[in-house]
Amino acid sequence: MAGTAVVAGTGVWTTHFVAMLGYRTDLVLSYNLATTLASAASAIVAVGMPLAISIICPPGWMRLAAGAASGLGIGAMHISGMAALENCGQVQSLGFNILACSIGATCMAIARAQPRRTRSRLVTASLIVVAVCGTHFVSIAGTVLTGEQVNQLLPGAQVSLSILAATGAAILLFGTLLALTAAKRFDTQETAHAHVLATALQNMSNGILKVSAAEVVELYNERLRSLLKLAPGDMARGMSLAAFLERVGRANGWDADRAARVLANHRTWMAKDEETRIEHSFDDGRILSIACQPVVDGAVFTFDDITQAKQAQREISLLAYHDPLTGLANRRSLLERLAQAHADEQPFTLLLIDLDRFKAVNDTFGHGIGDRLLVGVATRLSELVGETALVARLGGDEMALIARMEAEPAMSLAQRIIVEIEKPYAFDDLTIVIGCSIGVCGIEDRASPTDLMQRTDIALYEAKRQGRGRAARYTPGMIEAVADRHLLENDVRFALAEGQFHLAYQPIMALADDTILGFEALIRWQHTTRGSVSPAIFVPLAEETGLILPIGRWVLEEACRQAAAWPADQHVAVNISAVQFRSPMLLAHITSALAKSGLPASRLEIELTETALVEDGRQISHTLSALRQLGIKIAMDDFGTGYSSLAHLRDLPLDRIKIDRSFVAAALEDKHSMAVVKAITQMGRDMNILTIAEGVEEADQLALLKLLGCDAVQGYLIGRPERGSVPSLNNTSATRAA
Repeated sequence: MAGTAVVAGTGVWTTHFVAMLGYRTDLVLSYNLATTLASAASAIVAVGMPLAISIICPPGWMRLAAGAASGLGIGAMHISGMAALENCGQVQSLGFNILACSIGATCMAIARAQPRRTRSRLVTASLIVVAVCGTHFVSIAGTVLTGEQVNQLLPGAQVSLSILAATGAAILLFGTLLALTAAKRFDTQETAHAHVLATALQNMSNGILKVSAAEVVELYNERLRSLLKLAPGDMARGMSLAAFLERVGRANGWDADRAARVLANHRTWMAKDEETRIEHSFDDGRILSIACQPVVDGAVFTFDDITQAKQAQREISLLAYHDPLTGLANRRSLLERLAQAHADEQPFTLLLIDLDRFKAVNDTFGHGIGDRLLVGVATRLSELVGETALVARLGGDEMALIARMEAEPAMSLAQRIIVEIEKPYAFDDLTIVIGCSIGVCGIEDRASPTDLMQRTDIALYEAKRQGRGRAARYTPGMIEAVADRHLLENDVRFALAEGQFHLAYQPIMALADDTILGFEALIRWQHTTRGSVSPAIFVPLAEETGLILPIGRWVLEEACRQAAAWPADQHVAVNISAVQFRSPMLLAHITSALAKSGLPASRLEIELTETALVEDGRQISHTLSALRQLGIKIAMDDFGTGYSSLAHLRDLPLDRIKIDRSFVAAALEDKHSMAVVKAITQMGRDMNILTIAEGVEEADQLALLKLLGCDAVQGYLIGRPERGSVPSLNNTSATRAA
């Protein structure tokens, strides 16, 4: 602006001065130095300053007035410049001066009043030229100068002076032009930078609001308006903070109290010395993060829409604490709830639920049905307990429940859960029935969450071991029992690896001629520290852990190897557990044992319990038929106990039926046991299946069995199990039997 004032004033003054040097060269004219300099200063003040001020004036009458003032200044400069002439008489016309000033004011006013977007530089420049020259020459036209005539040399001197003045003015103008060019370049750069900053400000993802210390809005961007759902005309620079927040409240459905609280909060944040960050939730679900940074002259607010981020956090939290399939709490959520309940020192009970027969559903109908079944179970559990307990899925088909109740009521709840889970599930045309086993443990002894989980898991294991479909409560001593079982399991593995097992053989005698038909191979274990360990202890453990498969294979191979050295008319009977019978490797193990030993298949008898025969009748029949085709004999052990079914006698290819020792021991005193023994022997004769009575220990029992028509017997009366590759008979027992 200062450069504009200097250039404009100097340019107008120079035009006047150079023109006057060439005016009336026939007269002796001189110029008063002080008045001449004053006229130059007046040009800068009266012409340049209004012109510079017009730059910052808004379009309208103010800019028009500034332009007109600059035009009047041209006339004032001309009149003061003419006053600097000396040694001459001067008469100016008031009318011409008024006309000259009017021309200057009008042209300059028009030049400055043109709108920026339609302004033509050529028109503007022409108007300024007309204003300057028109004012000067019109005023000169009304001016009369009188004075002394000059000699012949003075006009040349005046011309030289004019040239020098013009050259000096040109140098001044050129220097000023260079300065203005540099200033314009800087201004262009600043404008470009301002444009870049304005573009960045308007396209930020954050909303920006600058409020002065007097609570006046000084700056904002369009992002802020869209975040707050304000219409384009709802915001303006210069509006008060209260008015701004009142419009925000109206756009978002706030009542007067809420709008007042928000305004009070903004004032509190602005009064602080440090930054304030808060999160504001709108009624439509949007969440804005608002930061207020106090500055010297007010505060800067930034607004950020974090709705999606919060939604993502909620989803992550949901995934972190909930099972994605069933919607139940997951293991992490359960453990944290256990820790919290334990810290609160309030009574609660943990229930671990394991679904029975779920694997069979997955294997038979696919994982899609299995997933739907899990969702159904989760729904039933949630509906059953309601808000009184936390239900969680730990993984697979295992679920858990934390109930704020003592252990006794929790056991009643467990029974209701068992009944509810066992109800049929209908999926399209498919109906599925499963069950569950439950372990229950309370915190009467203030067990830690980790110990509580361990004890409840032990109780669940006990429920499964007792036959599934039931609930078992943890009792003191269970952990020790499990530890003993683990030690025993390790000892069984070691015994198998180190060959600590051996076979004992118990004779089987035919009652028709008292001859020995064969021997039953019975596994025995002599532990280095435990002593003699009963098969009733380690065989069930081996079945649970899967160790029965390598143990059973060893028994088959060892029994066949040793039986190969016996008389050709004697067979060896080997017990096969239900776990072995379900293994697809059973036939391979049997044929391998026969091949290695060279024992004829007809001298091997496989004994199966009824428990092994009830799970898959078609597969059982196929396996037994394959064994019969090899020539192997099949005996049903412990008939009359467990899952007895006459259909087994009718449908399965059996060679022998072994009457359980419990019936034999009670037959002499209990008429019902007598009836069972008599019925089994009669069915055996009618179906051409040999019957063998187990547990014969007294001569009266032997006589009764002969009388009833039993085919063969075994027991301590005939001979005790003895170790040896060629078993020998107890002579006393044999004589007593004979």
